[in-house]
Amino acid sequence: MDDDLGVPQALAVVHTTVRQGNSALAADDKEAAVARLAEVRAMLGVLGLDPLDPHWASEGDQGQELHGVVDDLVRLVLEQREAARARKDWPTADAIRDQLNRSGLVIEDSPQGPRWSLGPADPPMA
Repeated sequence: MDDDLGVPQALAVVHTTVRQGNSALAADDKEAAVARLAEVRAMLGVLGLDPLDPHWASEGDQGQELHGVVDDLVRLVLEQREAARARKDWPTADAIRDQLNRSGLVIEDSPQGPRWSLGPADPPMA
């Protein structure tokens, strides 16, 4: 079926057009670069691969759902950390915080309770 649709040849044309667009950018020929971009997007649209197509943008809605799930999971872990702190089980509370930090979550203790935010992941301990 790939040969019947000419997909390999179509991708070769897309690749050639992208190279032409890159050459136009390198030569500071913005008009030609914009024209090649439009051609590439049209070709990718025919193949159903245009990354700016609204179809792909709807995938971003899952990010909000995922944020809610992550928030709930982090809150659950923070509740476990708070329970350890209430028991004065400092090694467990510290271990939970450290693991969250290694995962890229920054935990900030405040009078209203712990808050989390995304930050750089700490390198794993050797």
